[in-house]
Amino acid sequence: MNKSIFFAFFILIITIGWLASGQFGKVNAQDDLNSANLDDDRNIIENNDIKINIDKDIENKNIIKIETKIFISEQVDQSIMIQGQTIYNKKIDIKSQTTGNITKLNFKRGDKIKKEFSLIEISKENRNELLKSAKELINLYEIEYSSAKQLIDKGLSSKSKLALAAYNLADAKSKLKNIQLDINKTNILSPFDGIITDKYIEVSDFVIPGNILMTVVNLNPIKIQGYLSEFDINKIKKNTKAIIENSNGIRKEGKITFISPSAEISTRTFEITLEADNSDLAFRSGITTTIIIAGSELQAHKISPSILTLKDDGSVGVKALSKEN
Repeated sequence: MNKSIFFAFFILIITIGWLASGQFGKVNAQDDLNSANLDDDRNIIENNDIKINIDKDIENKNIIKIETKIFISEQVDQSIMIQGQTIYNKKIDIKSQTTGNITKLNFKRGDKIKKEFSLIEISKENRNELLKSAKELINLYEIEYSSAKQLIDKGLSSKSKLALAAYNLADAKSKLKNIQLDINKTNILSPFDGIITDKYIEVSDFVIPGNILMTVVNLNPIKIQGYLSEFDINKIKKNTKAIIENSNGIRKEGKITFISPSAEISTRTFEITLEADNSDLAFRSGITTTIIIAGSELQAHKISPSILTLKDDGSVGVKALSKEN
């Protein structure tokens, strides 16, 4: 057998073997596929619950879940809280009303004094002598007036003499009154209860009318000044009660005594003044206070800003859930 025949026969055998192997693989692949399909059908039957759950998960993805909370209304106090400042009830610079030297001081700076308390004594100079002379002159004019009247009653004198005697008597009495008033001015009395905050004179100082001698401040009742916005001004009225608390935590109850009829141009706020009893002098003038003005009560819900919503027209609403969800 020559080589060409041998190679041709070898190639033929290889070709037949290759074709046979391909057909066998196709049969096995089909068998594997059929076997796999049977297994899948079995799994679907055996795992039917899993398939149902998967369908439910797909369905649940189309449901909107939200968190809810029940809110219960309660009484809400509509009190107004603002900042204020205490001011004195009265303040006066006591001035001299006469001339003389300071002979006595009955106070020290910071003393608490009562009304009509004698604060300063000024030398009377010759005022007592003038007073005595005025009294003697009045006695003389009274005799003169009485004699002129008797003569007129008897027809022995003219009415002009009686009129002159009456004038002299009235003038003497007027001078006596002025001397008595001047003497009273040498003893300076406190015009009201208060505290001596400043002293400007010492013993032996010479004073004339108009000289400032001291300053007296009255702190009872204490006044508190504050400013209300134009949105709150119509919520209050005179005698409305309020709580005033100073920076030291001391509280007092007061009431509104003044409401300004016009607003401050720069701030658009209205001045208000309150008064509170300060007989213990716990509140001083010029300290910062918190003013809590009593307001009306109403039923309201306290809600979180997160549940507020804005409608298309710009109005604010609240997201709520009905009974039917």
